[in-house]
Amino acid sequence: MAEIAQAEANDLGVKLSGSASTGHKVEVTLENAFCRIFGTPDPKQAEALLGQCLKALKADEASDDHPGHDERIFMLSIIRDLAPRDAVERMLAVQMAATHVATIRSARWLAHTEKIPQVQAHYTGFNKLARTFAAQVEALRKHRTGGKQTVVVQHMNVSDGGQAIVGNVQHGGRASDE
Repeated sequence: MAEIAQAEANDLGVKLSGSASTGHKVEVTLENAFCRIFGTPDPKQAEALLGQCLKALKADEASDDHPGHDERIFMLSIIRDLAPRDAVERMLAVQMAATHVATIRSARWLAHTEKIPQVQAHYTGFNKLARTFAAQVEALRKHRTGGKQTVVVQHMNVSDGGQAIVGNVQHGGRASDE
């Protein structure tokens, strides 16, 4: 698991170590790595977005002391893969990554709970987070497409003895003899 995270960190051009209590150490191995990850030309904005990612994580999810729970590189790789194009997409990508981590955290809590009131509480939290993530995905889709949806409805009736052509039919002029 740690090897995968390290390989991903190399692809991103960053290495994060430390913890919230000892301070996070950020090592950049590719020029403008955070600007590329967050899709911004502004290094200060990229730094602020990184800080917001770290704030969304529990102590054991952003610490060298718990490498199996460390979500720092995962969050950055998801944001990079979402390829934010503007400020709205950058903020939404950070929220989506944080919501996904929280959803998985909630699922873990739900899986390790046996008392009915706790199960109900964790199930409710998990359900709300999963719905929030779906809403975020839809918001990103709408933002990217300008809210336009394309719906194609096809219906065809062919009477007895009739013939139908399925596909795109183009009407053109006369064919050339050449």
